[in-house]
Amino acid sequence: HRLAFQHRKRLVGRKFQASSPNGRFADGAAAIDGQTLLRIEVYGKNLFYFFDGGAVVRIHFGMSGRFSVHAAEKAPEPTPTTRLRLQDPGSGLVAQLSAMTVALCDEEGYLNAAAELGPDPLREDADPERLWARWKNTKRAVGLLLMDQSVVAGIGNIFRAEILFKAGVHPE
Repeated sequence: HRLAFQHRKRLVGRKFQASSPNGRFADGAAAIDGQTLLRIEVYGKNLFYFFDGGAVVRIHFGMSGRFSVHAAEKAPEPTPTTRLRLQDPGSGLVAQLSAMTVALCDEEGYLNAAAELGPDPLREDADPERLWARWKNTKRAVGLLLMDQSVVAGIGNIFRAEILFKAGVHPE
């Protein structure tokens, strides 16, 4: 959510030249090249970047992803893992993305992905009743439930451990 907040301020409303330095997102980069970034949504560990023309880029960082923004003159060279590079010649901004998952979809793909995820407690529209409905009748261990993204979106192993420790609850 922090990254989306920062990117909303710096990137939304800009028209980008898009490329895929390592070639692993070449078709997706071509689809958003020259398009304006309209909005950014977050569900748990998934970020969705919406562009003119209906293209949506879905991002999941995995364990070591990164999406950095730089002034063009200070932007580092792409690395072998850089899947997407966005450049706005008007502002001189360059954004570079390395992530486990970078996929192109549309609004329907976004809605389907969001429906598969549980409520994200950091979103304003999170539905605690939806979470409770999944939680109250299960016999699964609390540690497993917290990690199940279809039950509650966004909690990784570190936060799971911290939440349970703070609550004084054993994960099993």
